[in-house]
Amino acid sequence: MAKKLGNDYRLFLRASDGTTFSQPAGQGNLTKSGGKNFTSNATKDTEGYDTQQPGLKTLTLKQDLIPSLPDPTGYTRMETLDKSNATEIYQIRKKPFAATDVVFEAAMYTGLDDTGFNQGASVTVGVTLTLAEAPTVDALA
Repeated sequence: MAKKLGNDYRLFLRASDGTTFSQPAGQGNLTKSGGKNFTSNATKDTEGYDTQQPGLKTLTLKQDLIPSLPDPTGYTRMETLDKSNATEIYQIRKKPFAATDVVFEAAMYTGLDDTGFNQGASVTVGVTLTLAEAPTVDALA
């Protein structure tokens, strides 16, 4: 039985002109995290048991990068988005990475964090993307 491979999925970022998407250079691990929150139905008379019901979902993407510069439409654009707190459309595409291979798309906030300056190694950056709006495409299993 065939297995899904992480190399078959890549992150894409919409260009500032809003017409094209590009891959940030130097991509490493890409992780989608999140889940469903639950809200409490407990009242004073439920006596010891907290019943819950499903609430809102949370979702973040974490992209590890070894920035390969110059990369004006990728990492450098992410730096600009991080500083401005602006949202932008991000996609995850499945191989062969054409515009028709989108499996996830959403407006997201960009956070650059976890920068590593280790001796004898390339600089690494962790990028955390958080939802600004509900995804318009979410076909990831």
